[in-house]
Amino acid sequence: MVPSLTLAHVVGHGSGPIPRTYALIAGVTALYASFEALRLRWQEPRFDERRVWRGFPEPLSLTADHPLLRRTLRVVGAALALLTLTVLTTGYGGHDLGIGMIYVLFWVGLVPASLLLGPVWRLLNPLRSVHEVVCALTRVPPDAGLRRLPERVGVWPAAVGLLCFGWLELAAPGRGSASAVLLWLWVYGAVQLIAATMYGSRWFERGDTFEVYSSLIAAMSPLGRSHDGSRRLVLRNPFNGLAGVREQPGLTALVSVMLALTAFDSFANTGAWRAVSDGLPTSPARTAGLLGTALLMLGLLRLSAWTARHLSRGASWGAGLMAPSLVPVAVGYVFAHYASVLMVEAQRFVDVFFVSGEPLTVHHGDATVVAYALPSAIVLSLLQVVSVVAGHVFGVIAAHDSAVGALPSGRRVLPQVPLFVVMIALTLGGLTLLLAA
Repeated sequence: MVPSLTLAHVVGHGSGPIPRTYALIAGVTALYASFEALRLRWQEPRFDERRVWRGFPEPLSLTADHPLLRRTLRVVGAALALLTLTVLTTGYGGHDLGIGMIYVLFWVGLVPASLLLGPVWRLLNPLRSVHEVVCALTRVPPDAGLRRLPERVGVWPAAVGLLCFGWLELAAPGRGSASAVLLWLWVYGAVQLIAATMYGSRWFERGDTFEVYSSLIAAMSPLGRSHDGSRRLVLRNPFNGLAGVREQPGLTALVSVMLALTAFDSFANTGAWRAVSDGLPTSPARTAGLLGTALLMLGLLRLSAWTARHLSRGASWGAGLMAPSLVPVAVGYVFAHYASVLMVEAQRFVDVFFVSGEPLTVHHGDATVVAYALPSAIVLSLLQVVSVVAGHVFGVIAAHDSAVGALPSGRRVLPQVPLFVVMIALTLGGLTLLLAA
């Protein structure tokens, strides 16, 4: 994250009142206890995307799918996009408000929004609206393209786009400038619209980074759709939704990049990184660090799958089936690292556009401080630790259920050990970086 203003009261690295040792012990203990309980009591798969708690009343489902509501949401998405571009271009509300709207309100806010409401970006996506307008003017059906999108493409475009967005945020030259963000957004939008023209509107669900990202996180939402053919709105166990994530090309890379973004963002704020990168050009060093972190995450997942295959004597519990179980881990990292910043930026957005017309700031020495309310340090520290540990525990549960469904009877525990070890390592690493001085 690269806010230009200092964010008051945001709990930073090492500033929380919870001792690091206690947090590490609690995290490892929770993971180990979860794994042991699952190993002893959970012998058959229990999660199925077809299982629901209850359906919503039919009128509510019909209202949610009404064309007027869908068009209204598209107008809202287009209006928000136009507002963001205007703020970035004009500098309204402060030179970094537009940057905060992209990096925090949009990027971080997309996670809780998708968890609560489902794949919201699919409904708001302004690029879909632009594509539909172009198709209407040219009298071409939106789902018609010049070519058929090959299945082997999978979600690789979204994975590459996510890495590019992470590079913009964490490593690009001028990454904190509105002009750099604007340039990236215009290039990204042009690429997406050209691809949609080539392959039709189906491209967005496979190649639009933010739509794919939102939809993947939305698999954990308690709000879903029935699979009986009616597509009715239902309440479900989030694990059942996660079990419905299908293995496809690029999914492992996408999840690896999701993990790498928060991991590198944390590592880049430590003394160890400063010692390693001291004297090196900033952007190339950070670019290499980000790529190295993404390759490390991908390598760990591939190694876990390779080891599991050998331990199970060839069973098909591969990286593509393991990857969804790491989505809760990635979500936990986002909440742990960025929840406080999201709270501040949300208050600033409301203040600028609905209250005073400018952010509430105070001067602290040479720095300009955004002065908004946040919970106490102990509450924020607990949120950070609980988010990381809960994400890993949920990941262990999802991984175990996936494993017992794919591995043969009698060889269901040992092949899970490599991924479990990776999760232990990620827990220790994540908490260490989070609480590093």
